[in-house]
Amino acid sequence: MSLPPYIYVDHRLPDAENVRDVLEDRTLTPFDEAERLERLHRVFYPVFRVTVRYESGEGRWFGSEEREDTVFLDGLWADNDEHVSRYAEEAGRLLNVATGDYDFGDGPGLGPSVLLQFQVDNDTAGDLIPERVADWARQRDAGRGDQADVFLRKLREKYGLPGEFDPGGFDEVTEVTRVYLPFWLAEYRGETADHAIMLAFREPDASEREFERHGWLSEFIADDPTRLAEYGYDLSLDRVQKQLSEDRSNDGQDRTPDRSPDRSFGGDGADGEDGIVQPDGVEMDAESLVTRQVERGFGDVGGMDDLKERLRHKVVRPLEDPAAFEEYGIGVVNGVLLHGPPGCGKTYIAEALAGEVGHDFVEISPADLTSKYMGEPAQKVQELFEIARANQPCLLFIDEIDAIAGTRDGDANMNSSEQQMVNQLLTELEDASDDDVVVMGATNLVDDVDGAIRRSGRFDERVEVPPPDTDARREIVEVHLAGRPTAEAIDLESVVEKTAGYAASDLELIAENAARKALRAGEDIDESHLLAAAEELDSSIPDWSGPEDAEDHVEQPDSADLNARSLVDPDPGIDFDDVGGMADLKARLEETVIEPLDDPDRFEDYGLDVLNGLLLHGPPGCGKTYMATALAGELGHSFLDVTPADLTSKWMGKPAQNVADLFAIAEANAPCVLFVDEIDAIAGNRTGGMNTSEQQMVNQLLAELEDVGEDVVVVGATNLLEDIDGAIRRSGRFDERIEVPPPDDDARREILGVHLRDRPLADDLDWATVVERTEGYAASDLELVAENAARTAMRADAHIDTDHLIRAVERTTSSLDGWTN
Repeated sequence: MSLPPYIYVDHRLPDAENVRDVLEDRTLTPFDEAERLERLHRVFYPVFRVTVRYESGEGRWFGSEEREDTVFLDGLWADNDEHVSRYAEEAGRLLNVATGDYDFGDGPGLGPSVLLQFQVDNDTAGDLIPERVADWARQRDAGRGDQADVFLRKLREKYGLPGEFDPGGFDEVTEVTRVYLPFWLAEYRGETADHAIMLAFREPDASEREFERHGWLSEFIADDPTRLAEYGYDLSLDRVQKQLSEDRSNDGQDRTPDRSPDRSFGGDGADGEDGIVQPDGVEMDAESLVTRQVERGFGDVGGMDDLKERLRHKVVRPLEDPAAFEEYGIGVVNGVLLHGPPGCGKTYIAEALAGEVGHDFVEISPADLTSKYMGEPAQKVQELFEIARANQPCLLFIDEIDAIAGTRDGDANMNSSEQQMVNQLLTELEDASDDDVVVMGATNLVDDVDGAIRRSGRFDERVEVPPPDTDARREIVEVHLAGRPTAEAIDLESVVEKTAGYAASDLELIAENAARKALRAGEDIDESHLLAAAEELDSSIPDWSGPEDAEDHVEQPDSADLNARSLVDPDPGIDFDDVGGMADLKARLEETVIEPLDDPDRFEDYGLDVLNGLLLHGPPGCGKTYMATALAGELGHSFLDVTPADLTSKWMGKPAQNVADLFAIAEANAPCVLFVDEIDAIAGNRTGGMNTSEQQMVNQLLAELEDVGEDVVVVGATNLLEDIDGAIRRSGRFDERIEVPPPDDDARREILGVHLRDRPLADDLDWATVVERTEGYAASDLELVAENAARTAMRADAHIDTDHLIRAVERTTSSLDGWTN
């Protein structure tokens, strides 16, 4: 699609030269003096300006006033409505500008300016508010007044509708106009160029608060930088995901405008008019089980970024074209078992996944299957899968699967009906592999599921749904406060910190109780009400012990606020045999760390200390974390991996306490390898001095290094030794300093082999040439080379050969170019 000649914008940005001049005099990122502006793009974000006519007040029969209001809807259909709606109030007269005045480059996302495409037409955008009003009316008419009120609060909040908006008096959408919100998007990098920070803004001299206001856009792009190309004009079809979407559309299977998250808050569930198929001879009611066109996606799941990314990688992308992804070893899913503490959103995540992939959602619980009549449960299992197959593609979610097929001490403890049900479930799981049915089970503990089901091969992917993380807790609280009177300056950070380890259901109850407290006091809800409610409510999942803990056991010290389960891996899963090449590095670690720990008495006899602290240093992307993990595996130790983000806090003194908690967890789970990644970011060499909190953290780290026991091996990692605070380097705990260099020839061959394993390779592949051409490449670069070669070969429908790899090398610049240690 070509660029439109003219577009409407709501704001005129300053020119690039002026922006660069102003930014040069400001420090806007944690990189401080090392901050450098890498790229500057002018991004035009699309919105629909929708004018809504309605009658406010009690309804049109009581002489209420007719009103019109204007709202902004997300033109990308990517669930950013709540963010873009905030710009509607300040939008004045629209400006008509010529796209020819801007440089959009030779391809999407490549020029100084990027114009993002609208993803749906005006009619679809104009239908959105009327559809939501109809959803509200159905809930009201069904007698679900409380749900209708909550729905209305969320409707107003998400789309920026005023408090006076009365859906009962809704008349019509009178106008839909395409408008662009222009922003500057700056990409900053630090000294080593291995981390990037994006900032979105309109005026370069604006306050930091104004920068934060536009932070949603920088997060949206930073979460997936390919979105500039994905949504830009003249889309490149190089990307697998876009090509697969095109293929699906060409096959006539395009079910929705896109795969983006849903744009509503739920409705009445399945509607018989939605085309739900009821198989012949099946007594179970398909209409009560199947939800068509799930109106929820990952955009509605607050926080939990690691969980969502794992599901995207393991489930979403392979589901789009399982044959291609299986052949090229990029990942195929056969079935997913969600596990984790109760009340933390397994059902919510499952439904969001269905919406993300555009599948119908079939939800079943034990109550739907069990029966007092002999043989009937097995019959219901069969009917359930018949319904799923009749309504494919779908995601079949079996909640509390352990209650249907739980662990029993031998088949003798099952009655005949239970055994028939498990056997039928095994049969259906096996047959479902030939259908477009994704089977997802949910349980609190994996070990509670019958062994035959776990070994069936249909639940190879097991994904933990942990208690909500910081971002998720914040969003959950915000959702349950929406539409309620809250103080203008309410600070949720203390509440979010206080509720670490709480389930999502606990947070809903806290918000409810806080609202009651504020109502009794005749006040708006503020953090004092929330904190009081949190104090009165214990977590419903205290000392939660998940499946990893049940098998390998992770100790959570009573004194530590840090979550041990999120930091400790009892079984690292790799050892030195999994590290290709790097013989000198492994030999040195064997000599300096492993041998003394294996035979401490012998070393003591010769007056040699047992080394239990070292610094790994070297260029980024060369495997320091991987090597530390392999060291833990070689020793048979647990692995405790911590980053600066796990320790830093804006609260005075909190970083020091986090350091103390970290070492308490290490001691409780000894023997272990405590790996402190980017230790220079925690205790860096600062020429300008430290603030009080930073000094306390360094002092605490020094104290812990001095006192830590011999069964805790402390490994720090940094790119440059001189970046570490002098006091830490002189502490005596890091006398052994080992360089992790770029991969040698053998290592590069091994790394490429690992990333090309199970992918179709040409028989005559010239490994020597490929290895030679990748000299000076980091391990992370080699992974990218393998990935790019696989994608090129897949587009050509060919085996991966030398030419594909060499072309991938030529397109992949080494991240170590210019690196000096």
